[in-house]
Amino acid sequence: MMDSIVRIAIIGCGSLMYHFVYDCLKRIPFSLVAASHEDEGELTRFTNRYRVPKSYTDYREMLEQEQLDAVICFTDDEYAHFRIAEECLQAKVHVFMERPACFSIEQAERLLELQRRTGKYVVSRFNKRFTTAYMMAKEIIQREEFGRVTMFLSKFQGSESASNELFLFNHVSHHLDLARFLLGEIKSLHVDQINLDAHRVGYNISFVAESGAIGVIQSGSLQKIEYPMERVEITGIGTNIIVDNIRHLAYNRPAPKREGFQFAKLADGGDTLMWNLNHGNLSNYSYYGFEQQLYEFIDSIQKQKAPEPNMEDTIHTVKLLVQIQSLSQTI
Repeated sequence: MMDSIVRIAIIGCGSLMYHFVYDCLKRIPFSLVAASHEDEGELTRFTNRYRVPKSYTDYREMLEQEQLDAVICFTDDEYAHFRIAEECLQAKVHVFMERPACFSIEQAERLLELQRRTGKYVVSRFNKRFTTAYMMAKEIIQREEFGRVTMFLSKFQGSESASNELFLFNHVSHHLDLARFLLGEIKSLHVDQINLDAHRVGYNISFVAESGAIGVIQSGSLQKIEYPMERVEITGIGTNIIVDNIRHLAYNRPAPKREGFQFAKLADGGDTLMWNLNHGNLSNYSYYGFEQQLYEFIDSIQKQKAPEPNMEDTIHTVKLLVQIQSLSQTI
């Protein structure tokens, strides 16, 4: 397969796939051979718009009939994700899965076991790892001048959710995985929770990483999605990084003292470095990390190497989510 194009099928052609996700694939070389969706009207809308050769209302039939390398799955039913991922692996097909791929440690271990047995991979959509600003942050904290990471603070809010469980596994999971990506594994955590009803919850998650860094993740379904919702601050030693709503990064470094009565110049070895997305630049690239992670997935299959993060990594995030769920029930 080194010299062949990757053959992809899509499971789930609803609003997110139709309006956003498929556009993120258009510059990545692959062959879209089929699509599956239970709603025939939405399926026809998608296959007509994107000229898909074959369509199925039953994804199982598609897995049986088509010679596939991988599936990209964005179904509306989160509780079907595990079953679909399991069946894709059993069909010896890689799967890029919308979060969450599973809701329990047992399900995660089952996918990991199938992944090891078949040599095919389950990749959950943790696109924060591939977001431009967070990739920049990852590179900066590895610089000697930054010092070791000492503290982590993040805010990731949203509107009321279909259920508090779905908010935890589909939303809080993003910044839990991001903290692991930036700091390394988390060895202990504590949870405080405010629960208004079945659709509105707030979490304050404090943790200690194996590196010794301490952190807090604040995430809740108590605000409106239209407001700025995301902010991350990473503290080093005399340095820090602030990523504000993923479109702005500031790297604060020790600056020379400026007491006035003298010519001031920008210090190359100090002062703040900033990155702002140029909204005036015509670009189809979203900077949300979708394109970058989808490219990593398809390119890894082409090169016959393990895509990241696969279930070998994601199971650690699932275990933390289950722990948070358990601690929340005891509050």
